[in-house]
Amino acid sequence: MDPVLSSRVALPCGAVMPNRLAKAPLEEMMSTFGGGKPNADVFRLYRAWADGGWGMIITGNVGVDRKHIGIMFDVVMPEEGNDAREAEYLAEFVKYARATKGFDVDDARADAVPADGSRPLAIVQLAHCGRQSMRCSYRKPWEPSVAPSAVPMQLSKEKRTWVDALTFGTPHALTVAEIHKIVEQFTRAAVFMEKAGFDGIELHGAHGYLLSSFLNPKTNLRDDEYGGDAVRRFRIIREIIESIRQRVSPSFVVGIKLNSSDYCQGGQTEEDALQNVQWLAEMRMVDFVEVSGGSYEAPAFAQQASERTRRREGFFVGFAQQAHSRLPAGSTMRIIVTGGFVSRAGTRDAIKSGVADAIGMGRAACVNPQLPRRLMDTSVPDDEAKVDAAYTPPPPPSFMPKIPLAGFGWATIWHDMQLHLTAHGQPTDPRPNAWAFLRHLHWWN
Repeated sequence: MDPVLSSRVALPCGAVMPNRLAKAPLEEMMSTFGGGKPNADVFRLYRAWADGGWGMIITGNVGVDRKHIGIMFDVVMPEEGNDAREAEYLAEFVKYARATKGFDVDDARADAVPADGSRPLAIVQLAHCGRQSMRCSYRKPWEPSVAPSAVPMQLSKEKRTWVDALTFGTPHALTVAEIHKIVEQFTRAAVFMEKAGFDGIELHGAHGYLLSSFLNPKTNLRDDEYGGDAVRRFRIIREIIESIRQRVSPSFVVGIKLNSSDYCQGGQTEEDALQNVQWLAEMRMVDFVEVSGGSYEAPAFAQQASERTRRREGFFVGFAQQAHSRLPAGSTMRIIVTGGFVSRAGTRDAIKSGVADAIGMGRAACVNPQLPRRLMDTSVPDDEAKVDAAYTPPPPPSFMPKIPLAGFGWATIWHDMQLHLTAHGQPTDPRPNAWAFLRHLHWWN
């Protein structure tokens, strides 16, 4: 076993990653159209990842509010106030947690943890899409999305188009009372996930989702306690974390995904992001920060890497290095860097140099669920311990609009095809069948 990648990582809450490789959160399109509970396809996919040797598995988006999801096939929380529905969902989330840990989903008996402690940490990513939630995402076409301020989406760099207006509309600026409700939604979801048997949660505070839009001065124009300066823009995240910590056990993992930058003029800068990391560490309530960047309007997380970045691997390692330097003395909050890693050499270098405490791999995990075992197996030569170069999405179809998000969306769907193959017990394929993928989607209950 590679001694660097297979080394353990202790989190502040006491939980331990058995190695340095984390399956990063992904858009999966595996639940029911309109959002729903996890299902057998989800369980098979996550069991495959659990068997792949990952040290931490972070789930795809789980929407805390069904009305504000990103893709119409997301897993969501049950609505509050319906005890029967909550019990129905809880039973399926228990199976979800068991699959993610590598256990039999249908066997209610306690499972023994391997002697080497190699069971992955099972972490749920909790998300609210905010202004990036498209029309008809389980809400009426005329019902708006929500955001810190009524700043509409604009996918084109030049100007806002009719496509933006038709797809997203103008968001409703949240009232203070509505913000308090969102804090409770995230808290309720965290408590629910602990009850289901997950090891922890990750707040999605990146990629232009609701929490990210509070941090961004371009989308947060408020002048009350939730906007106006960096401290107040950060307030909703502070309140959510404090609320969750009050209601979960001390050993429950609490992490957050943050942008290193919003990559748009007038947005959050790298210095703003570094300050956020410092505040999180000073709270002494957060176990890890996963570093990413961009949004639907400026999808830096999907951009093509430069030649220098391809050689080095890792889109955000520079930021992660600076983030480590901003941690207060005695802090053990961990930095996970996601984006652009594809090989043993790249992941090992990032760990050895101290840039990252762990490496998140998303699209690489789509094409090779067993990738950690390959990377950590020293009998595999370095030049072969990497993602197969054949697994590269073809260019988007010519009919797709020429905007960055379109290319990102096409690549996402291509990788989702790989996930659906794994979920159906088939090997991944560099040229997946799009029609088979459409048949796999759960269009109805």
